[in-house]
Amino acid sequence: MLSKALDYPMMIALTSLGVGILYFVPLWLLGIRKAPKLHGSDYKACTVLSMLHTVGHVAAVVAMSAGAVSFTHIIKALEPLFSVIFGAVINGSMDPLRVNIWLGPIIAGVAWAAVGSKLVAGDNILADINPIAFAGAMTSNMAFSLRGILSKRYKAETNAENLTSANLYSIMTLLSFILFLPFALVLEGGKLANEWPPVEKLSTIPDKIMGISTFSSTSTQYLSELTLWTGLYYYMYNEMAYLVLGEVSATAQAVANTVKRVVILLATVAFLGESMDMHKAIGSFVAIASTMMYSIAKSKK
Repeated sequence: MLSKALDYPMMIALTSLGVGILYFVPLWLLGIRKAPKLHGSDYKACTVLSMLHTVGHVAAVVAMSAGAVSFTHIIKALEPLFSVIFGAVINGSMDPLRVNIWLGPIIAGVAWAAVGSKLVAGDNILADINPIAFAGAMTSNMAFSLRGILSKRYKAETNAENLTSANLYSIMTLLSFILFLPFALVLEGGKLANEWPPVEKLSTIPDKIMGISTFSSTSTQYLSELTLWTGLYYYMYNEMAYLVLGEVSATAQAVANTVKRVVILLATVAFLGESMDMHKAIGSFVAIASTMMYSIAKSKK
């Protein structure tokens, strides 16, 4: 929603990374979480991962800003396929067909949940296709798939101290923020300064969820709180995703990331008052059931 209300995709991407720093740096300084201790080769590996993270994150934000959310979710649902392809190229192996075959209905279920009602109604879903959104979503898929595979390899090979999955994601967030800061400032910093505060379109975002006010009444405070909460949720979700990645394969993690898009659609029904039609329900059921079958097949390979 934030990307639709603010025409600053680069600054949104930057602040999403910056808010995460406000979370994990105090944990390191206070000793609540042991800070990682990297060696020479670790910096190079983490920089490569951070570059992939930056490209994937920025491309996803651009895609969400440029095109219809449903279209972007469909393209982003293809991420497991990229994980399979890159995994075969980089690692020289892939899951057997009886496991990977379930990726098809998972992706189809997400797609149907997103646009099934439009197809049945005879709407032209091609009108939702935006070349910038398509390019951004596909770029994000490739970058995040590579990031997951290379992260698994790096974690298996490194001797760095205290480099947990959570700390690896923290390092990537910090380096990504540093890498992207000059680009964001050059591309949108001047525009944002001239138009500050950019609150004209904030009314397009619901300020109540299930009848409960969630943000301050003034526009500037509303913008600040919305940006902080968006960044915090983004960081916490991705840190949790990296904890999952530490326990499963990159493809399995990508599958979970795909099913997340069904959860997003269901959340818009539960909290934002959108309708739950039969097609959303069918698509959601197919995607979730296929994910269960994928998990069962993978456990028996």
